[in-house]
Amino acid sequence: MTEYVIRRILLVIPVLFGVTLVTFVLMYVVPGDPVLSMVGERYDQETIESLRAELHLNDPLPVQYLRYIWGVVRGDLGRSFITRRPVMESILEKFPNTLRLAFSAMVVATLIGLVVGIISAVKPYSIWDRLSMTFALAGISVPVFWVGLILILIVAVQLRLLPPSGFGGGHIKYLILPAITLGTRSSAFIARMTRANMLEVIHEDYIRTARSKGLREFWVINKHALRNVLIPIITVLGMDFGSYLSGSVLTESIFGWPGLGRYTLLAILKRDFPVIQGAVLFMAVVFVTVNLAVDLLYSVLDPRIRYK
Repeated sequence: MTEYVIRRILLVIPVLFGVTLVTFVLMYVVPGDPVLSMVGERYDQETIESLRAELHLNDPLPVQYLRYIWGVVRGDLGRSFITRRPVMESILEKFPNTLRLAFSAMVVATLIGLVVGIISAVKPYSIWDRLSMTFALAGISVPVFWVGLILILIVAVQLRLLPPSGFGGGHIKYLILPAITLGTRSSAFIARMTRANMLEVIHEDYIRTARSKGLREFWVINKHALRNVLIPIITVLGMDFGSYLSGSVLTESIFGWPGLGRYTLLAILKRDFPVIQGAVLFMAVVFVTVNLAVDLLYSVLDPRIRYK
């Protein structure tokens, strides 16, 4: 197991190096000048050139990239062009909000997906099954931003049950709509996957044995059948949770949630190079870390799985 973890960590290094290189190249390929984004066109050319020199934007691109990599090795992601704050400080300030939203969305997705999938599998081809799979298909097909806007229109504007956007000091009522929006697509995938895998195992011999012993159907399904369909579901949850933590740009932007995704989007709009580079690298580290944790969790759920 230890050897496997070390090997995975070593494989991550070239991936992160590639992420930094691609991000750096894309920033200079996309049209636009970060200095003009900072000061506008009201300053004279001499001032603009002075600012470019101060930010080292006149240095050759390889020099800029190597300087950035050396900073990353030392744990320094640079300073924002706009606020002049250390990028890592700002990321660590925003990340807990994204973590809270991601965890809430994962809870929503898991609860809804498992319940819908189990009931559909227990009562296949019934009205409930058809309604559940229609919901799942809609959840997969409908864009996230559309779900968010519909929830705002109905729940916040028409019914006035919850606030339409904002953070509200972290009050839970501001978290409900973003969490449902972010978790809808995952819940649909989980529902379909739970149903498909449950239908495969529900007729296995060990399930028949459990029923023949007089166990209640509730325990047969939740203790025996569900345990054997969790691994593919954990895969979906792990991938989605990693993407949530990497910054849910659309959801955070729609609801004005002050997380890492919204912070990154604002940096892109302002051409704040250090923030973009730092945020993308941080997202990549989080994503690969979550995926490694999910791989290790497999062996806990199923002792037959061993990594070498």
